Amino acid sequence: MPRKPSNILYSADEKPPLGTLVILGVQHATLALLFLVYPLVAAAEAGLSFDDTQVLITSCIIFMGIATIIECWPKFGAGMLLVQIPNTPHLPLAVQSLSAGGPALYATMSLIAAVSQLSLTRFMGALRAVFPPEICGVAVTMLGVALAEPSLRRFFGLTEVAQGALDGRYPFVSLVSLVIIIVFAIFSRGLLRLFAVAIGAAVGWVLAAYLGVAPAPAATFETLRYVDLPRIGWPGMTLSWALVPAAIITGIISAVDMLGTVVSMQRMDDADWRRADMNQAGRAIRANTVADMGAAVTGGFASASSSAAIGVAFATGATAWRIGTIAGLVILAAAFSPKLIGAITLIPAPVVGAILVYASAFLIVAGMDLILSRRLSDRRIFTVGLAVLAGLTVAILPELVTSTPDWMQPVLESPLSVSTGVAVGLNLFFRIGIRQEASRTVTTLENPFTVATEFLEHQGDLWGARRDVVAAAIPVVAEGVEMLLDTEVAQGSLEMRAHFDENNFDVSLIYEGEPIAIPTQRPSPEDLLGDAQAVARFVGYMLSKRADKLILGKDGTRQKLTLRFEH
Repeated sequence: MPRKPSNILYSADEKPPLGTLVILGVQHATLALLFLVYPLVAAAEAGLSFDDTQVLITSCIIFMGIATIIECWPKFGAGMLLVQIPNTPHLPLAVQSLSAGGPALYATMSLIAAVSQLSLTRFMGALRAVFPPEICGVAVTMLGVALAEPSLRRFFGLTEVAQGALDGRYPFVSLVSLVIIIVFAIFSRGLLRLFAVAIGAAVGWVLAAYLGVAPAPAATFETLRYVDLPRIGWPGMTLSWALVPAAIITGIISAVDMLGTVVSMQRMDDADWRRADMNQAGRAIRANTVADMGAAVTGGFASASSSAAIGVAFATGATAWRIGTIAGLVILAAAFSPKLIGAITLIPAPVVGAILVYASAFLIVAGMDLILSRRLSDRRIFTVGLAVLAGLTVAILPELVTSTPDWMQPVLESPLSVSTGVAVGLNLFFRIGIRQEASRTVTTLENPFTVATEFLEHQGDLWGARRDVVAAAIPVVAEGVEMLLDTEVAQGSLEMRAHFDENNFDVSLIYEGEPIAIPTQRPSPEDLLGDAQAVARFVGYMLSKRADKLILGKDGTRQKLTLRFEH
């Protein structure tokens, strides 16, 4: 079982009290439903009718709820708090598809995107080398950067005031809401911390209403029913070969987005986190694609795990998967209540901005933490730096994106997809010339600790091994070299051979001499004064207690002692 971090009150498998569970679930569901603005924007841009828009939104809500429940339930999905929202990378594809061929064309393109996303789950084991922690860190950081633009627009009221001077009421409401969330999240304990986001949102809503920046209900709001059957339907199927590349790329971007959110939750929920659990990520992506296929054939907008929900989980200190199942049920129930959906859309923009700014800040720092969890050689420094800079380029200079061909724009509009693509490409390119195994001869005239430090730190930098693993290996390897040479179990010199993969950091000591044995009982210190076999037993026992695993073998005619450190 993973060790729970000190800042987490309820970890993934823990069960909060029922009242707390319900309130936290409603809090996550409310935030998720706020993102319905994305399919609404797509419908407006494409000029959909009222009936088609209603189907697009209703189906999206239904499968957001279903996907959230499947994602969170351990027997079917990832077993972690992954709350679904409308999938932002789908927005360009939806606008183009709906404009060109209506709901039938978007349904076809959504299915193609889902299949391309699902196909990546067949290679999750191989993707571990493609997505080491520093590359995942770039993706998580750019999730935060991508969230910054919509969050800051709402924070400063730029979505409400298109022209003219900045209205100070909007940033004031946002700042008050953000300060309250931070204060309760950091300085409070118990229930107050759990409901930090809800308290900040409630105070911000009241303040926004008092200052006159809360949206007024539309004339049709009163006519909405409290309970009504959801309207979904078969949209038909139409194919446009011109949009197929954009659909495939959208699916790949969605998979990378999902991978980033899964890694963020894994990192948050495990104090001893070492590497991404690709099997868990694969289950999350598969659950998401099943829901996307359901949404496609019923005329809905695709969904994906919410990066904003990660910030809320961090603020509340609760990552229990049961919270997600409650959130999924609430989202699903919202599809049967037009009045509830209408009320949620009335939450003031500066309040939403404050919540998203908090989530964005958390993701940026969490990504940096992932990046710096590995030793960074010059190759990795350039990989990370150039990838982040590429993503910032398309965010800061949108005119570069608009000057590219239409089929490229859906990819280049996303800082996340650009940064992750550049990071993966540079990571594969810079692996050229790096061997996964290296060796060095050590003699009795050399200082074992100095040799082990220089050799293993150099190789750790090249391979991008975790800092704590290399630091733990150095004294053990140095002690093994020293004991083998000083006790003359190894005759004159030995070969120190290091090997690295994403799971293990192995250092083999290969020498001419007596084989060592690993006794089950601690040898007595007097064995050091005995014959070579007794000394070898003492060496074997000591090293077996220092490494994660000690493996004995032969390399030709020489003895081979491998010290394994789990990575």
